[in-house]
Amino acid sequence: MRKLMALSLGLSMGVQAGGPVCLPDASTTFTDVVNKAYTVTHDSLGNNALYSQCTNMSDQQFISDLDLCGILANPINGLGMSPVDQFLYGLMPTDDLGIGTHLELTIPFPSPGKPGDMMKADPVDIYRIGNDGGYERIGEVLPPTEDSPLPPDTDQVIPLVHSAASFNELGDLFVLGYKTNYTSSADVMAGTGQVIYQTPRIMIGQIMSASLTAAAGGTIPAVWFEADTSTDPVCSDVMNAFRDRTNVFSDCVVADFITNGDPDAALQSCLNSTNVLGYGIHDFAVSPLNGNYYALDSQTYDDRDVLIEVDSATMIASCTEYADAGNATGLLTSLMFSQQNKLVAVFANENTGRWIDVNTGVITTLADTIVASPFGDGSSMPFVVPRVMRFLGIVGEIIFKNGFEPDLIFYNGFEGTPPTCPVF
Repeated sequence: MRKLMALSLGLSMGVQAGGPVCLPDASTTFTDVVNKAYTVTHDSLGNNALYSQCTNMSDQQFISDLDLCGILANPINGLGMSPVDQFLYGLMPTDDLGIGTHLELTIPFPSPGKPGDMMKADPVDIYRIGNDGGYERIGEVLPPTEDSPLPPDTDQVIPLVHSAASFNELGDLFVLGYKTNYTSSADVMAGTGQVIYQTPRIMIGQIMSASLTAAAGGTIPAVWFEADTSTDPVCSDVMNAFRDRTNVFSDCVVADFITNGDPDAALQSCLNSTNVLGYGIHDFAVSPLNGNYYALDSQTYDDRDVLIEVDSATMIASCTEYADAGNATGLLTSLMFSQQNKLVAVFANENTGRWIDVNTGVITTLADTIVASPFGDGSSMPFVVPRVMRFLGIVGEIIFKNGFEPDLIFYNGFEGTPPTCPVF
């Protein structure tokens, strides 16, 4: 689950991702979706495995390795399930390290004066995935346009977080980015340089359902909205803490590169020593109750987590802190809602999921075990599929789900077959 904290200083040139394609046949959509969740795991060896389980993490079932047509160039992450066509969609970084940016340096570095606009955000590839593990690249989403004009001697970068994505009930896909201004300076005679990041701003991009369905390999348009995290003091504090963590990483990379002259080695060394990829927002989910965006920053602070809610109408964020002594929740890999508005979190290298009460912040460990993995993501379809789609036969498996009866006695037509997963 490698992603850019948009503030990161990436010293690696972007490499176009891709790889073999195994088209998901139209008959391989996911039909059993009520209170189901789907997760993808991947490890340091590049193995990608797809699972299904209930949203309370019970009854996990292996679906397929995503290697039926060869090994993927980079891991698929940012999983989401479309309520329109019932395919899974995932995001893939287009750079080898999956940090979302590359650096276009003027050599030698440090160069005289101000190195300038050297941080470049990379696009993210979008994949469609079937329930047989087949997948296809359907296009890419570009970072949003940078602000213009910018303050003097200031540059900007807006990388995308390839682990964060979610659908709404209309089948629109939402993706996440961080807008960050930065300044750079260098003193050739002294052999020093600096890249200093300012407080980031959360960007949420909306890809319309029709654009996603029609995508055929090119650029998929997105409309971008900026969240206001400045009016809530808890939000402001966590964003500033994220900035400070990233500037430690930036100082490390610049100093290492100036000393040793190897940008890739400097980047890898500082990724390991600062743990910068653990900070910030790793995933978010759209609530089926109010349509707002919910995210959890579980790592920027060592002693507490921050639940972030962005009002989808006003884009104003509100944040709540919850004690997490000893950083017990660890590194978040996935957030997803059940149809009952329970926010489920999966953390790295844990074999249990947890659910977060968005009203009280209480985090409860779920009873059932799942496959533990250092990286991954998950998605459920929390939205009740519109009844008109059910009567038209588009979603035959959930006819009358939440329809005329409070119970699911008509779950699979008129046979009275009970649902696979419990209400959660």
